[in-house]
Amino acid sequence: MPEKHIKLASDHAEIVLNGKIYAKETVFAAGYVFLDKAYILLDQSADKIFVYLYPQNEKADLKKLAMEFYNELLNYAHYFTRVKANADAIKSLMQRALFSTSPSLVQEAEEKEIEDLIKELEEEEKNASTAKKGKK
Repeated sequence: MPEKHIKLASDHAEIVLNGKIYAKETVFAAGYVFLDKAYILLDQSADKIFVYLYPQNEKADLKKLAMEFYNELLNYAHYFTRVKANADAIKSLMQRALFSTSPSLVQEAEEKEIEDLIKELEEEEKNASTAKKGKK
């Protein structure tokens, strides 16, 4: 199965990724980890991402290098999925941490939220009255 997605040449490994599975950010993050192991070139077609790994050590095992890259891809894909799933909790924790250092920020945030709610209600009232006038 990996042979379908990993092509080995004499001086580099080419990895073909499904662009629907791996986001560019995930590929960038995995590539960043490999900066000390390989020179990395990236390319993309409509639905595929091509990763070319040129090892910095001439004696490196190209297949092992490519498989390690896949492990990093999975690691970062999982990380970004968890961050997205927990974004609200992370945001709440960060707000609490920031607000605990400056209580005046809490007051400002509450006032801003109240202003936004009032604007929303006024907008809804305006739309409702316009709709009533249109029916008459």
